[in-house]
Amino acid sequence: MAYVKNNKEKARNLFEQRLFYNTKLARAPYVSLVNFNFGEKFLYGRVDRFFVPMVVADERTKIKKFNIVNGPEKGLGAINFVVDAFNDMSRQFQRCAYTQKIDPTDPFLSTLRVYKAYQNPLKMYENYRRGYFGALAAGFKRRKFKVKNFDEFIRHLMSILEKSATRNPITRTAFIKSRHCPASCSGLVIEIADIDPVSDQDKITQFVNSKNWGFYLNACATFGFMVDEFVPWRLVADIGSAPVRSPMLEYTTNYGLNTTDEIIEDIYKSVHVDYYKKFKNDILELYNTVKLTSFREMQECGNRTISKKIIPRRYTMKSLMDEYSEEYFLNLYFKIRFFEEEAHITDNQKSIMMDDCIELYEQDGLERSLDSFELIVNKTFDYNGSLSYIKKYQDAVAEEEFQEQEQRTQTRSSAAGGSSGY
Repeated sequence: MAYVKNNKEKARNLFEQRLFYNTKLARAPYVSLVNFNFGEKFLYGRVDRFFVPMVVADERTKIKKFNIVNGPEKGLGAINFVVDAFNDMSRQFQRCAYTQKIDPTDPFLSTLRVYKAYQNPLKMYENYRRGYFGALAAGFKRRKFKVKNFDEFIRHLMSILEKSATRNPITRTAFIKSRHCPASCSGLVIEIADIDPVSDQDKITQFVNSKNWGFYLNACATFGFMVDEFVPWRLVADIGSAPVRSPMLEYTTNYGLNTTDEIIEDIYKSVHVDYYKKFKNDILELYNTVKLTSFREMQECGNRTISKKIIPRRYTMKSLMDEYSEEYFLNLYFKIRFFEEEAHITDNQKSIMMDDCIELYEQDGLERSLDSFELIVNKTFDYNGSLSYIKKYQDAVAEEEFQEQEQRTQTRSSAAGGSSGY
């Protein structure tokens, strides 16, 4: 069986070839090799214990640069303890390559070099948002949506987002969890090669078949790194402390962090509160992006139809807030977030939840309201692709197979005259 080289083959061939690769690596006897495309593992480093999206709180104090000799790119960095652990592991490789304990000629697994590391998710979101707003404006034009005011704009916008937001989120909160945001946004990820991740053949040739492959995976486990099964040159710092304490925590203690909870609380912050402060400005910007300077509309006037020039309303942030309350924008944010998530919540449950969160805003303030909403909407129960979803699916398949087996057994038993077999 051949491995995937590019995406130009037929879908069935790609599926079979990728399955062959996945099966091969899944059978590898190394604890450091992890499938980050399975269930909630995809969200590793992007969400907190409650699956609420998070980002590095302060780059200036938390992100440490790699030495210039560590790779071809300048200015690359990661969370401080991740860099410390990688530097020690890199020195271990250098010593072993020098003494011929590993193959010193391996292009990637002898001298470790950093090709990609931390990328600021807030900057990535801004780039994504600008492109997405342009696409939404094109969508308005393609659908011939001509808006006179903010109400008409929101009505049309929601009709688009209801169908597309799970794939293409509009909020920064959902962007962090999406496939549009790379794993490197966590600050826990280092890539030691610049190979095309589509090519399974290159992964096998350059990594899996390397003489240093076993040494590499064992070294990663020793220093507290996991290796992405699908991207074997991608190292992910293991910050777990239960049930087995990761060796990475030996490095976190140098920064006064002794547990996973302490790491999350000190290094990261939630996305939604800071983002919501910008949400209203973003929506106003999008309105100004999609609205036309003017357009003509056919209207009835007595016994005849006339063409009337329409000039859409102009808003400043102040005039918009004078006309629409904070409760209005909170409800708008909540509805969009529901579109972006795959949680199976009934319309009635959504309505109750939004009302409760609005009441929380009125009683305890904006932050409490947003925190409560995100804690609920980010739960992964019945989430398509979550471990609970996969477990539920697997249990259903197993039950179906069991029932089919029982039916076949009963059929054979009846054909044999009803003997029990005991």
